[in-house]
Amino acid sequence: MDLKALELSFVFGIIYFFFVISFFFRKRGKIILYSFVAIILLSYAVLLIVRPYIQDAKYNKYTQMVEEHLEEKYSNASWKISVDKDSLSTTSNRYEIQVKFDDEPTVLYGYRVENGKVIQAYVSFENNAYRNGKYLEN
Repeated sequence: MDLKALELSFVFGIIYFFFVISFFFRKRGKIILYSFVAIILLSYAVLLIVRPYIQDAKYNKYTQMVEEHLEEKYSNASWKISVDKDSLSTTSNRYEIQVKFDDEPTVLYGYRVENGKVIQAYVSFENNAYRNGKYLEN
């Protein structure tokens, strides 16, 4: 189960719980519980609206940091940066930026920013053949 489904089932589980226990309260208690449900739904809607902007800002910041790292380390090379934004986790701070260098088109390098530092997270070779990548970092 991915994080989005887990998050959604958690929110609706809480709402369901409030509706079930509302049957044991009188009118005033029901109004208070329904108010909690409305607040939860409104908060979750705001989160769903605001989260993509926060993720884009973080992604842009991390992409810029990876660009600066690559320019500093490999100033003579050229590369393309990509990411699958749909696969970004909803609550995870692990943004993996994928880099393909023009002179090594069959090798995909994955970079991550952790504690303000750019690290090379993985190297993926085409056809799963292990080779030494030209830009492999230790």
